[in-house]
Amino acid sequence: MKEIVKGEGRKSDKKKLGDLLVEIGFLAPAHLQRALSEQKKTGKRLGEILIQLQMVSESRMAQALASQVGMRYVEPGSMQIDPELFLLIPESLAKRHLAVPIEVQNKKLTLAMVDPLDYESINDLRFHAGMAITPVVATRKEILETIERSYHLETSVEKIIEASAKDFGAAMIEIVPELGGAEPTESHSLEERSRLAPVIQLTNLILSKAMKLRASDIHIEPGQAEFRVRYRIDGLLKEDMRLPKWVQSPLLSRIKILAKLDISERRLPQDGAVRLKAQGREVDIRVSTLPTRHGEKMVLRILDPSKMLIQLDQIGLFEKDLNAVQALIKKKKGMILVTGPTGSGKTTTLYGIINELRSETNNLTTVEDPVEYTIDGINQVQINPDIGFTFASSLRSILRQDPNIILVGEIRDLETAEIAFRAAMTGHLVLSTLHTNDAASTISRLVNIGVPRYLVSSTVAGIIAQRLVRKLCLRCKPPHSADPINNDAPQEAPLGGDSSLLRESGCSACHYTGFSGRVGLFEVMTVGPKLKELISAGATDQEIRAAGYALGMTSMEEDGLRKVQRGMTTFEEVARVAEMEDAFKSFCVQCDRSIHIDFLICPYCGAASPYVCSSCGKLLQPEWRICPYCRQKTLDREGKNEPTGT
Repeated sequence: MKEIVKGEGRKSDKKKLGDLLVEIGFLAPAHLQRALSEQKKTGKRLGEILIQLQMVSESRMAQALASQVGMRYVEPGSMQIDPELFLLIPESLAKRHLAVPIEVQNKKLTLAMVDPLDYESINDLRFHAGMAITPVVATRKEILETIERSYHLETSVEKIIEASAKDFGAAMIEIVPELGGAEPTESHSLEERSRLAPVIQLTNLILSKAMKLRASDIHIEPGQAEFRVRYRIDGLLKEDMRLPKWVQSPLLSRIKILAKLDISERRLPQDGAVRLKAQGREVDIRVSTLPTRHGEKMVLRILDPSKMLIQLDQIGLFEKDLNAVQALIKKKKGMILVTGPTGSGKTTTLYGIINELRSETNNLTTVEDPVEYTIDGINQVQINPDIGFTFASSLRSILRQDPNIILVGEIRDLETAEIAFRAAMTGHLVLSTLHTNDAASTISRLVNIGVPRYLVSSTVAGIIAQRLVRKLCLRCKPPHSADPINNDAPQEAPLGGDSSLLRESGCSACHYTGFSGRVGLFEVMTVGPKLKELISAGATDQEIRAAGYALGMTSMEEDGLRKVQRGMTTFEEVARVAEMEDAFKSFCVQCDRSIHIDFLICPYCGAASPYVCSSCGKLLQPEWRICPYCRQKTLDREGKNEPTGT
């Protein structure tokens, strides 16, 4: 018997299948004649008849066919096939055409087929796979067993989508061709894999669910055996789904294609962007990838331009601080800094200030990295460090553009700081951000960068430090809780004890979290003559902070407690984001100033505290009418003695 070398064939020496089987010793001549006679009667294919009559085994028939047509013979059951390949060809098509994917090479999909000459089937499969097809030969048994063994994967994706969707059906996501990025370079196979319907549905589900949940970020995080999707909602991450590891690559590839990233690059971080239209509105998605031990981690930041059409009086400033900020931005020169950690709402505050400042008489120019929101009427510049267009170089050019107001996205280094301070000194109003803990520590941060103290004291007009806390849901929070912003009158919701702290309830509107949206905690420091003197003299952060409080500055802690008092958030939320002092604070019932809860009297107005027994100094619960420690009558919330009854 002659050997058949797998993968080789002689197109120039092509013979009929029956003759080839006889030549290589797979079939006796008499058996061939019998099969040909049967073929004349039934009209069936010769190979099918030989297998039915058990004259030739299925594997030998496939080997002979491969040799006849000059194709490779494979045994899918003994091959290690990438599970992701089965996402390219739906199970129904695989069974209909008796074909399974084997590999992808040179932008071509190799398919194992029973009949590799069925060009109608090949065209159908090419259409669904989205790439050229290279057919190879395999037995029917091998193909059916591979289908049975491998196509639970697509079913799993569909089950995952069905289980995760619930009321968040995967909406149609439309790509808006606006934002640019790096063009995909290669790896057509990954690209086409990511276009399979289940992968598209899963991507749409993740994006549409994030928008319905009001998420600001989507985290796709790889693990050793699986990966998870988490949403950042109102500042906190919440896990939403866990997915099989094999779904990770096509899902990330799909998102990379949307963001015009290089889908073949997995070793280096990448950044991209895409504009999507879903649920009737357009949003910008900033995509960032990071290689980790178990694969690429991807974070998608959702930027909704409709949320940025906000006025300065809508970000959560109380009247006193709002007046202070409005006084600062009326200045014609100097620097106003907005400080806080990443995700503390600095950009929102800056855009609120821009909305106040933009006018036909002002030339307002911003330099950002990236430009997160587009605003009509201002000139927005996006830096590009790859070509040397940095904050510093762009600022030099902007200063030659006759600006009135300049917004610098962030002061990151001495070079940028020097140019920004020079602009602020020469008749421009400069807005920028820094990463600092509070207003007072901004001074030392600038000095550490390398800005001289005399320049800081003479140029910085004011500092706005901030954090974000979750707001209580308006539909399910306690009904007695008011929600005013610019109203300094105290509201009913005193902080006398644990029983009076506002608690979240939870409803369908807030997805049973008790919170909906966020509001800022602010600390506005106006740098006047006294603070300028302290800064020039080299005062410490503590000294500057104490002087600011003495001059009437409200700390973030006190601002947060006022928002608790107004029924806007909870004490736990304020304690989570603000650096609370060890001693718990409340408010004086007479002057409404922040005081320690264990004070016997208010140090500002001398009013007696209703939270502490005036006789023994023990803390009291708000509903107590008499001190259980010394039998002293307590004060009500208006500072009057409570009647003890008979």
